[in-house]
Amino acid sequence: MTTVRLVLFVALLTGLTQWRRVRHGTPVLRKSLFVILFFLLFLITDGSSTASQSWEGAPPTYWPVGLAVALFLYGGATYAPLIYVSAVVAAVVNYHRHLFGWCGIAGVAGLYVWYLGAAVLLRGRWRIDPRLASLRDVRRYVLVFLAAEMLSAITGMLTLLGDGLIRASDAVTTTVQWWASDTIAIFAFAPFLLVCVLPHVDHWLNFADDGRAARSAEGLSRASLLELVAQTGSALLAIWLVFGFVPAIPYQPLYLLFVPLIWVAVRYGQPGAALGVFAIDIGLTFGAWITQAPHGSLPRLQLAMLALGITALCLGAVVSEGRQSDNDLRRSRAGLEEAQRVARIGSWTLDLATGRVTWTEQLFTMLGFDPALAPPAFPDQQRVFTPESWERLNREIEETLRTGVPYEIELETVRADGSTGWIMARGGPQRDAYGDLVALCGIAQDITERKLVEKRVQFLAYYDSLTGLPNRSLLQDRLVQAIAGAHRRDEHAAVLFLDLDRFKIINDSLGHGVGDLLLKSVAERLKRQTRDQDTVCRMGGDEFIIVLSTIRDEADAAIVAERIVSAIDSDFAIQGRTLKVSCSLGISIYPEHGIDSEALIKNADAAMYGAKESGRNRFLFFTKEMNAKVVERSILEHDLRLAIERHEIFLMYQPQVEIRTGKIVGLEALVRWQHPVLGLVQPDKFIHVAENSGLILPIGDWVLRSACSQVRAWQAVGLPPVTVAVNVSSMQVHQENFRDLVQQALCETGIPPQYLELELTESLLTTNAELMFSVLNEMKKMGVKLAIDDFGTGYSSLSQLRQFPVGKLKIDRSFIRDVESSPDAAVIATAVISLAKTLNLKVIAEGVETDGQLAFLRSHDCDEMQGYYFSRPLLGKDIPELLRSDHATMATHTGH
Repeated sequence: MTTVRLVLFVALLTGLTQWRRVRHGTPVLRKSLFVILFFLLFLITDGSSTASQSWEGAPPTYWPVGLAVALFLYGGATYAPLIYVSAVVAAVVNYHRHLFGWCGIAGVAGLYVWYLGAAVLLRGRWRIDPRLASLRDVRRYVLVFLAAEMLSAITGMLTLLGDGLIRASDAVTTTVQWWASDTIAIFAFAPFLLVCVLPHVDHWLNFADDGRAARSAEGLSRASLLELVAQTGSALLAIWLVFGFVPAIPYQPLYLLFVPLIWVAVRYGQPGAALGVFAIDIGLTFGAWITQAPHGSLPRLQLAMLALGITALCLGAVVSEGRQSDNDLRRSRAGLEEAQRVARIGSWTLDLATGRVTWTEQLFTMLGFDPALAPPAFPDQQRVFTPESWERLNREIEETLRTGVPYEIELETVRADGSTGWIMARGGPQRDAYGDLVALCGIAQDITERKLVEKRVQFLAYYDSLTGLPNRSLLQDRLVQAIAGAHRRDEHAAVLFLDLDRFKIINDSLGHGVGDLLLKSVAERLKRQTRDQDTVCRMGGDEFIIVLSTIRDEADAAIVAERIVSAIDSDFAIQGRTLKVSCSLGISIYPEHGIDSEALIKNADAAMYGAKESGRNRFLFFTKEMNAKVVERSILEHDLRLAIERHEIFLMYQPQVEIRTGKIVGLEALVRWQHPVLGLVQPDKFIHVAENSGLILPIGDWVLRSACSQVRAWQAVGLPPVTVAVNVSSMQVHQENFRDLVQQALCETGIPPQYLELELTESLLTTNAELMFSVLNEMKKMGVKLAIDDFGTGYSSLSQLRQFPVGKLKIDRSFIRDVESSPDAAVIATAVISLAKTLNLKVIAEGVETDGQLAFLRSHDCDEMQGYYFSRPLLGKDIPELLRSDHATMATHTGH
């Protein structure tokens, strides 16, 4: 027998000597080496356990069971044949069992099937981590293998009984000894293999290697080395006291072994616990063998080892689990800090009892403070905010403390360097386990950039991008104020409506660039001829309005008008050219010519047309006798009432194209009027008349039904589905039955609601916002798409945009026209696109006519465009050919 063990040991050494040659070989070669080494190690450990039976008739620890349990948990049933063959050979070689006896093939299968079943249960159903890093996994491991070992011990006793190797009277004793030896291996040896050995074996078997020996990233520090020596010394001292210290030998103070074990478990977690209990097990076994421990020591020794093993597993799992939780918490905190840094969010707390304030690093950075310093106490934070914001913050905090309701407000901040910014502050109460309010906590997000963009967009929305003058939106506000002031002081106000004469000739012959420079020069001259309290506004094109807020009588207005006409009549030097223009100017006086802004502008407009008809380059006051414009509008209104009945109104459709792909994604329905005398009347000539007269309601209803019917007709002939956009006016939306009209149009024509898009002007959102929110939500629930037309020219705020369920913003053509020449127009277009992306809205640009405009939109990631660059508006009969060609082109590109 000694010869056999010597041969096995030599074979193991031989295999190890070939380690350098095969450890970096192919996966098959490495796995073969692993199988051979396991087989030899199994036989050697089995042999050593056999030899140790001479002490008290049973081995203190049966190592092969630890090997089998570890390999079953690592590889499952895959390694069952290897373990089975190793155990059968060990039974024949080391114990001289008959191959076909009860202790042979059948007995080995019965012994190890319980371990395999336990491993399958733990790996499959419960999916424990083989590294036993959590208390839950340890609990399942201990309970399942205690049960499996009991069944295996009973099976082993029965095999011995069947072969007549023990008497029936020794069955219980044999079962207990068998169970104890195997259980110690399961709790002392198997965890060491699972935690400390098999992870490296798995890496070696399954991962590629570059041929270089792995080296530790860092060595032991001096303190760690001293600690390791101290832990080893304490373990050796405890073992010596148990077996070598004569006065203590009769008592065998095994409890002393818990001191080094707890030390390494607390210090290193489960790896330290597994290694420590394995080392102590070996130390106890050798100590008992060397000192020839007295007969009867084995049960106490095994009991101590069982207690040590279970204690080490549980304590190591608790420590490892705690460290893992700490690591997870640190990673989570690091991730949160990084997320806060990216999102520019900082958090804070205020302890109500102590007044202690805590800030995160991002909040220090946001407010311009040094993170190395303590945050200022709450009363001292007054210097962080503007006076108005500080007052608002205190009111909100008092309200939160009183009601317990969290607050959310925007605050203007003053940084340490004196610069200002904006934050979105959110705060709420923090309560203890008893529900008592103990602190306030919250977050602050830097919204400075958003506020600047919002401020810039709002500023540009009220001012003309080319001249910098107030636009139509701001004019309304200024004119209302001027009327109110004149009424309060019992004075007069005047509206001067100015139109440049023959400007179109200059614009067409010399180009838009020269025309724009001329408009800027005109704006400068107008500002020089008026007072600071007056308002000079550009209405669009070559039309300007001047509001004189305080005058005594018509003579004052005439003086200003004469200065303006004279100033405009002077030569303009533009790009080395001398240009000559003049202006026609109409004047209306409050209250003689109107008591509201609409009447004053309309009458000043009428007077301006009278000045043009009178020879241009002059000004005229409004009179009832010469309001030719008003008469013209009256004629238009009369003819417009008959236009629907006479079928003079018709629709044209302009394609809307996805910029990225060039695919047609929609069509805008554009209403046109074929007048029997005047010919084709453009919408800007008759839509305003329709709105003022109420005719917009029947016209709008006809447009909606006609567009839906046309979409249905296209779908009926097999054209690809396409969305049609229909403009709706404020009068239509404010109808009580507007939802029913839309629903009726969809039902009658049978088109799905997603193919209808309603375009609303931006200014419409500001009129009765509550009603608009309700109406638009109803449209959204129906499935109808919503878009804001002419965005950038109205009063809407970003907060309103977030509330309304719109899906698309349409950049006004005036901004697109000037993006190549006007930085302000480019800024507005860029801001609108950026704003739409922030709010997850589609953005479409209208009026695209040049390559440069398209390149600008593409570079700023605009979604869609429409304009003469792609196609002029087409009649409904011409659309099918366009859609078929577009579909065929897309199919060719995509391969369908």
